[in-house]
Amino acid sequence: MKFALLLLCILCFPIRGVAADAIRIAYPSTSFTTVPIVAAIKHGHFQQEGIRAELIFMRPNISVTALVNGQVEFATVHGSVVRAAARGLPVKSLMVIADRPAYFLVTRAMVQSIPALKGKTIGIASLGGSVHLMTKELFAQSGLDPDRDVSMVVTGDHNTSILAMQAGNVDAIVIAVPWQTVAAKAGFHNLTYLGDALRLPMAGLGAADESMKKRPDLLKRAVKSTLRAIDFVRDRSNKSEVLALMGDWFKISDDLAQNAYDQMVQAYPANGMVSDQALEKDLEIARQTGAIKGRVPLSRIVDFQFVREARQELSGEKQ
Repeated sequence: MKFALLLLCILCFPIRGVAADAIRIAYPSTSFTTVPIVAAIKHGHFQQEGIRAELIFMRPNISVTALVNGQVEFATVHGSVVRAAARGLPVKSLMVIADRPAYFLVTRAMVQSIPALKGKTIGIASLGGSVHLMTKELFAQSGLDPDRDVSMVVTGDHNTSILAMQAGNVDAIVIAVPWQTVAAKAGFHNLTYLGDALRLPMAGLGAADESMKKRPDLLKRAVKSTLRAIDFVRDRSNKSEVLALMGDWFKISDDLAQNAYDQMVQAYPANGMVSDQALEKDLEIARQTGAIKGRVPLSRIVDFQFVREARQELSGEKQ
């Protein structure tokens, strides 16, 4: 009996060398974009590939520097990685974890349209990042000049942003799933879901070019583990486990997790990629806002070969 159990463990969790390979993954916030990574750690998807993963909180710009310096192996800040690569830094995005912004534009109850926010102040988590750029694009699509018609200020995370609304310091805020439900309970209006208006990559796994050259097998195993986790999270037969994970990660009640579940899960692409058109649109927004200059070949900013091979291997395992 003991031998059978040992054999089962070996088959399910193959040992690669004497010890698991350690990887460090930088993430910018307690957000929906990190849920698949958390699932991969909690439910053994990294362990299946002989990896011990550690999540490390870092601001986006610091994450990119840490990648280049070898202080972390991965960063989830897809937009920051792509823009850094476009400016010539030796980093690339290897896969996409979220293919749309699962964020809400939350306003006071009397505001019924985006144009009604002309002359108002909008609170966001930080300036210069993906959410800032996407919020500017949302206002531009609605006929407002995001640099002249509205004022965007930093209000921090969801807690401080909601407090800023309650204090009257801002007229609207941009917050991620699942925090829009908290804002609604506080009496505010979820005006627009950015994921309906924009199809742009929000998060992924970025790595340094040096790691891609020296440790390609490790990178592919990490990508494969993340794809497994995305499959797990997207599978509705695992909903109760995913809701429990959301409760632990976000520190929210089950009813808040239930309200956020569908929109969160829809943001995770099964193939871990987005179209060339989505990547070009991302670069176009970055150019329009001055984050990068000139046209950049996609081969400079992404390398989806790892995720293609990993998905193919996973498909073979399911047959």
